[in-house]
Amino acid sequence: MKRTGRLVPLGARLPNQQAEAKLRQAWRFVVGPALADRTRPLRVEREFLIMGCWELSRIATLREAAVAVWPQMRERIHRALGLNLMGLQIVPCDPPAATPEPTQDPDPLRRALKLLEARHRERIRLGLEPE
Repeated sequence: MKRTGRLVPLGARLPNQQAEAKLRQAWRFVVGPALADRTRPLRVEREFLIMGCWELSRIATLREAAVAVWPQMRERIHRALGLNLMGLQIVPCDPPAATPEPTQDPDPLRRALKLLEARHRERIRLGLEPE
């Protein structure tokens, strides 16, 4: 019995992954700011864009509106990213993970010294103190 391998050669999916990364970066341009705050691109699968929405009450409305808006979205995606997509599927998803705030230095003395140094450089820049 001959087995067909399920392994994908290295780099075979790379162009699709690069396109998906570009799509994530351009998402606000593709869907507009109102939708960008409620949705995100999940993946491209068999020439279909899988879009996730974490507001479950809006998914039905989005699916209805997608019929009218999809041709314009597809054109923007093709023009900006070179992706030829055939359709759009809207599915529920989790909201994006919150980006952690930059942590402060736990050493209060080091924080104070950095603050004083920054103020000193600003005063030099303004010409209030000699170098």
